Amino acid sequence: MKSQPIYRETTAYTVLLYRKSRGLRLAEMGLFLAGLLAVLPFLEIRSAPFIGFLLLWGAAVMAGVPALFRALRRPSYTLFQDRLVFETGGKREEVPLSQVERSFDFPYIYRIKGKKRPLLVSDEFLDALNVQLELNKRGLNADGR
Repeated sequence: MKSQPIYRETTAYTVLLYRKSRGLRLAEMGLFLAGLLAVLPFLEIRSAPFIGFLLLWGAAVMAGVPALFRALRRPSYTLFQDRLVFETGGKREEVPLSQVERSFDFPYIYRIKGKKRPLLVSDEFLDALNVQLELNKRGLNADGR
C-alpha cells in the first residue's frame, strides 16, 4: 500500500522569481547577453536608448524566463513520509528521505544523493520537508510513533 502524500506542490511563478536552479540562472544570463549583443551594433553604448533598452530587456528576461520554464517544464514536488518525488518536464524521480539532507548554503538547497540541488518550492513545503526529515532522523513516523 502506498502512503498518502504529506505535501504536494506545483512550483508557483512567484517562487521561480527568487528561487532558481543553475540552469534557470544560466538561461537568464544567456538570453540577456544575447539581447545585449544583438542591440550593441545599433545603439551607442552610453546613450539613453541603450540604457533604457538594457533595463527593459533585463526586466523582460527576469520575468519571462521563469514563466517560460514553468509553462514548459511544469515542475512539481510531492513529499511522502519516506520519500520525495520530483516531476519536471515529464521526468519523475523518487528519492528516499534517507538520501536527503539540508545544505546550509540557502534554505532551498538540499544535498540529495550527495549533490547539491535546489528545491523550487514554497517555504511551507520546505518546513514540511524539514519536519519530515527530522522525524525520519529520530525514527518516528508522521503519527509520532
